[in-house]
Amino acid sequence: MILERIYNLALPRLAGKKIKEVRVGLGLMAVELDSGPIGVTYVLRSEVGHGCGVLPQAGNLIGKPAGEIAGWALQGKNVITVAMGLAVLNSVAEFDKLEMEHEPDDPDAAFSTEIRPEDTVAIIGHIGPLIFNLINKVQRLFIFERGEDVGGGVYPESAQPELLPECQVIFISSTSIINGTLENLLKYCTKARDVVMVGSSTPIYPEAFSGTGVTVLSGTRWFPENREAILTGISQCVGMRQLIKYGQKISVRVEN
Repeated sequence: MILERIYNLALPRLAGKKIKEVRVGLGLMAVELDSGPIGVTYVLRSEVGHGCGVLPQAGNLIGKPAGEIAGWALQGKNVITVAMGLAVLNSVAEFDKLEMEHEPDDPDAAFSTEIRPEDTVAIIGHIGPLIFNLINKVQRLFIFERGEDVGGGVYPESAQPELLPECQVIFISSTSIINGTLENLLKYCTKARDVVMVGSSTPIYPEAFSGTGVTVLSGTRWFPENREAILTGISQCVGMRQLIKYGQKISVRVEN
């Protein structure tokens, strides 16, 4: 399990650290550790479910051991607790040791891999910037979104087993880690030259993805000196387009 690999790699770096702050907005959440690092993940509002008991531990998170909250990513109780655990794991990725896959002025996921005009490309999750950069530039573009009545040229999740094996390049939203669909998706990426994990939720742990079929991790590093702007923005329901100026988009290649 990919999340277990990430957890095992992160656990030594979480030793002795505690949760300093948590912010959960409508689209994003952030977790800050007492040692400074910040992790950000998406909030899957459509998959939260009903009721007021989404997070029974609410109000008691500050001061909790970071390793304990990181462990929530493995428990899979709901998309909020998994995302919060993943945010903790993301916060302690060893960014300074990574070899970037792109030039500093061209960091977007759309440019993290070679795209050829004859390619069939899939985007799993309705990721607007990627669609904008790729539409009319490839032979075929499949866009997938959860739900049965997606429409508008977007394919439902049920079409993935048939269409993904036709694709040379596949971009997968890292929310698939949060809702537990990633590893099943990877079974269908049989002919892909590149499989790219995309989004702020992406855990930048290349070792954890070795041998999985994923070839590029495209995510975001958040700078502690921008903590006030990041936390306040998420509390006020900003999206990634507004928040990204406080971080750095990065892409790294996975050795398979």
